Amino acid sequence: MNKYRILLVEDEKVVAADIEECVKGLGYEVVGSAASGAEALRLVANTEPDLVLMDIKLKGALDGVDVAAAIYEEFQIPVVYLTAHADAEILERAKKTAPSGYVLKPFDDRTLRTAIEIAFDTHRRQMQLIEGGRRLATAISSIDEAVIVTQEGGQVAVMNRLAESLTGWSQDDAIGQPLSEVFTVLNAQTGSPQKSPAARALREGMSLGLGEHALLLSRHGTRTRIQGSVTPVRDGQTDTVGACLIFRAANQRTSGENWGTPDHSHTSRLEMMGRLTAGVAQKLSSLLDGHGKTGRTRAAQLADRLLAFGQRQPEPPMAFDLNELIKGLLDLLQSALGEQIQLRPLLHPATGAVKGEPGQIELFLMHLALGARESHLKGDFGIKTHLHVSESDGEPYAAITVTLPDGAGDMGSLPALDEIARQSAGEVRIASQDGRIQIYLPSATPYGDSPSVLPTC
Repeated sequence: MNKYRILLVEDEKVVAADIEECVKGLGYEVVGSAASGAEALRLVANTEPDLVLMDIKLKGALDGVDVAAAIYEEFQIPVVYLTAHADAEILERAKKTAPSGYVLKPFDDRTLRTAIEIAFDTHRRQMQLIEGGRRLATAISSIDEAVIVTQEGGQVAVMNRLAESLTGWSQDDAIGQPLSEVFTVLNAQTGSPQKSPAARALREGMSLGLGEHALLLSRHGTRTRIQGSVTPVRDGQTDTVGACLIFRAANQRTSGENWGTPDHSHTSRLEMMGRLTAGVAQKLSSLLDGHGKTGRTRAAQLADRLLAFGQRQPEPPMAFDLNELIKGLLDLLQSALGEQIQLRPLLHPATGAVKGEPGQIELFLMHLALGARESHLKGDFGIKTHLHVSESDGEPYAAITVTLPDGAGDMGSLPALDEIARQSAGEVRIASQDGRIQIYLPSATPYGDSPSVLPTC
C-alpha cells in the first residue's frame, strides 16, 4: 500500500489525537493537524497532503464545508468528511463541495480505511477524466457545438467555450459543480424543469437525445431552445465514469437536420459527435493513466483527430485516396469501438483513388463502429479495402468490406447507412449480408492502371 500523506482537521484535541493514532495504525502518514479553517488552509499549502480528513464543526469563522470548498477549488485535493452532524442542510452544503467521502462518527478502523481507499480511487479517476476532458475541450473548442463532460458523481469536469456561452458559466466556476446547477433544462411548452438527461443516460447506460422541447436556462436567466444528446462515458465496456453532453442552439440547425427525434438519432454527424466524444474521453483518460510522455503524445494526436472529424463539412464528390482516409481514421474508430472490440484493418495497396465525399465514408465507418460498441459486442471489427469489377457494366469500383463482430447480425445498420447516403451528392452503393457491410465507390484510377486480375468480393 502507498504511504499516503493525510492532513487532519479537527477542533477537539482529544478526538484529533484518537483519529491520528487510528490513521497511523492503518499505515498512512499524518502530515499535520489543524483545529481551525484558517490553520487548515495554511497547512494544506505548506504540506501538500494527498488527502484531508475534515470535521465539519470547527472553531472560527470558517466551518469544515467552507474549508473543503476552498481546498478543492485551490488545490484539487480530495476531502473526506468525518463528522457527527448528518442533518439534511449540512449534507446538501457538503455535497456541493464534491467530497470524496463522508463518514459518520463514531467509526471503526475498517470503515475509515475503506473510506480513504475509495476516496483516493475516486479522486484519481476524476482527475483522469478532468485531464482528458480538458484536452477534449481544447480539441473541439473551434467546433460549433457545446460540450460538457461530467464525472461519475455528476459534477462538471470540463466544458468548452460555446458551452460557457450558452450556460453563462465559466469553466473555472463550473468545475466540481453538480451538472443540474450548470445545465438547467426546462420544457419549452410547459416551462417546468426537466429531469437531468445525464442522470438518465448514466442510469440506463445509453445515449439519449434532449428532445425537441428542451429550453436551456442560463446562469443569467436567459432562455435558449437547444438540441443535442447525452452519452455515457465508460471505463472499459460496462463501468460508467461520467457523461458527455453535446448541444447547440436550435436556431443553428442546418437544413434537413432534425436532432433529438428517432428518425435521425443515429445519422446526424452532430449526434454522432456526441457519441464519439464520449468514447474519446474514455480513451484519453486511459492514455493519460500511466503511459507517460508517449501516452500524452497519443492523447494529443487523438484529440486532433476528433477535431478534424468534427470540422469536416459536406463537400462535392472529389478524388481521394481511400486507404489514406481510413488510415487517418483508425485511432478514432478504435476509440469508438471501445476495449472489447479490436479493429482489424486490411487495406489493399491497389485500391487507389476513388471518387466520392470523404466525410460520407467517415460517417459510414463511425456509425458502424459506434453501433457495434453500443450493442455490447465483443470480437473483431474488420475493415478491408479492395477493387471490384461490376458484372453489369465492367466498371471498376473500390470496395470497403466491414466485418462485424460475431452476433451482430445486421444491427439495423443498412437503413441508417441509406439515410447517410441520401444526404450526399456522391454515388455510393451499399449491401449487407451475414454481418458484413459492403460499400462501393467509383474508382478514380484509370482502368488500365488496375491489375489485370481484380479481386472481387
